[in-house]
Amino acid sequence: MLDCAAMTALRLRFCDDSRPDLPLDTGVHALARQGAGLAPVASDGPWLLQLCHDRRGIWMTVAPGTRGIHVNGRPVQQLAMLRAGDSIHVDGQELLLIGLREEPPLPAPPARPEEGSLRMVLRGVGGEHHGRSLSLEKPRRIGSSARADLRIDGHGIAPEHAVLELVDGQPLLHQTAAEVLVNGLPVRQAVLQAGDQLVFGGRHRFVLEGPPPSAPAVACPLPEPSAEAAPVPLPHWSQRVPWLLVAALLLAATLWTLLVFGAR
Repeated sequence: MLDCAAMTALRLRFCDDSRPDLPLDTGVHALARQGAGLAPVASDGPWLLQLCHDRRGIWMTVAPGTRGIHVNGRPVQQLAMLRAGDSIHVDGQELLLIGLREEPPLPAPPARPEEGSLRMVLRGVGGEHHGRSLSLEKPRRIGSSARADLRIDGHGIAPEHAVLELVDGQPLLHQTAAEVLVNGLPVRQAVLQAGDQLVFGGRHRFVLEGPPPSAPAVACPLPEPSAEAAPVPLPHWSQRVPWLLVAALLLAATLWTLLVFGAR
């Protein structure tokens, strides 16, 4: 899911430069065929694709009966949830979902290697590495070299292409030999977060999975017990006597007296 707090802009890029980027504000954005490509249209008219941006993220709906829509090379027939960096292909035209973030400054490298986190994982979501995962319990080298922790062969992949590691608990991409797409934007180094999509060599897609940043828990103080607990008072003897039963016995005795002595 998209991190709305960290995202400053979300746009749809037409990779053939047929029109400027489409800002994707919260709401529904519709696209339809116009001329040789796609163009934004009113959502209440005929449309081919609809992109719904809400607090859950970005949802793409395909018009009924439409074929030939692919996201990251996989066909979509009705509904798909997107993330920044996804590539949408429609009738030979490519659309790229771009996410811009306020990048924090890069942390200084640690004096000694830092123990990583098994909960932070780089997982393949496209290409021949789909489904493959690589945990970040130590710095990971990515490239075509046989010594790489994540070996990727193909055009545009250097033997020592990039390094991905945790610095002060923050995932960091650095030492890149070529540009890497992070959420659709080319970078040479970046501070990452869970949910970011990385593309190496233009087609090898990975997603960084892990726990999102959480606010520190606020402890609610319990009321302190008093220094000397007051003794619980015992109920008075009058509260322990069943007065209804006594009244019933007195009434029964009175009736019995009247029956016995009144008959004489």
